Amino acid sequence: MERNEVMEGLREILKTIEGHDDKVIDAATDSSNLKSDLGLNSIGMLYIMITIEEKFDISFEDSHIEDFKTVGDVVDYILEQA
Repeated sequence: MERNEVMEGLREILKTIEGHDDKVIDAATDSSNLKSDLGLNSIGMLYIMITIEEKFDISFEDSHIEDFKTVGDVVDYILEQA
């Protein structure tokens, strides 16, 4: 799986969160902060983790929500697990 494929899949997931801003999500880069740049709270983070597990058929067993600060952190984890 290519990094850009994972990024697009993550963008699709982020767009399902209530109150999202398409422009902000479309402009997200590896360095975008999940909380301050994308506005995710702990419930939003939990939701995307569950949705990522289903979409990419991976597990976050050894990871915690607070381990992921940026979009790049999440993409890297998905690529490592895939």
